[in-house]
Amino acid sequence: MNRLLSLLIALLPLCAFAQEEVGFTADRPGATTGVDVLPKGRFQWETGVAWERSKLDGPAETTWTINNSLLRLGLSEHAELRLQADYLCSSVEGCHYNGFSDVAIGTKVKLFEGWKAVPEVALLANVLIPGSDDSHYLPQEWGCQLGLAFQNQLTPRLALSYEGDLIWSDDSKPSAFYGLCLSFDLTDRLFLCLEEYNNHNSDGTECWSELSLGYMLTPRLQLDLGSDISLSHPNRYHNLMFGLSWQITK
Repeated sequence: MNRLLSLLIALLPLCAFAQEEVGFTADRPGATTGVDVLPKGRFQWETGVAWERSKLDGPAETTWTINNSLLRLGLSEHAELRLQADYLCSSVEGCHYNGFSDVAIGTKVKLFEGWKAVPEVALLANVLIPGSDDSHYLPQEWGCQLGLAFQNQLTPRLALSYEGDLIWSDDSKPSAFYGLCLSFDLTDRLFLCLEEYNNHNSDGTECWSELSLGYMLTPRLQLDLGSDISLSHPNRYHNLMFGLSWQITK
């Protein structure tokens, strides 16, 4: 009897974890966006820091992402409100820059829950907020982003996500983002993501890959670690990213 009681007590945290994790969803790590939305009334903060060393556009430039934050609020069973804002510091040839980057407000709407081989589908819509004339990172004009995200659950532990976006900003023609991500649950709390994504604009196409790990520290707190690789110029770009996703309200 004492052994049985001890076993039940030991299993209680695992049961609580399994029950409470229902409803948690994170759009970190990775460049592609997941299809799931937060439950109504839930509030979540997803943030991270990163180091980047790039020679893609000329002289070596070092950039620290001090904070890249995504705030998410569940509006209904199928929709959420999203606010994105990053803050960067860069150094190139003795010149230093800092300021906000990628400031946007928008929504994600779950359109379809999926059925057999038919994927889950979500709509992404963002308004891109411009900066002042002396902003180093922000566009000078208002813009918008429209996209569709898909996901197929291949096995209980293996999922394939893919996304395509059109982005209207300072250029007269829209740029495009498209990518796919294969995620594998190594354990109940640890998962691995392999991602390939592309940015296409009037200057050409940039091809990237990302390897990342995520770990559920608690039912409402996820940690992640990742690195991007430039497939076009792998020796001219290096970075390392660390982040967390915290569902603040239950």
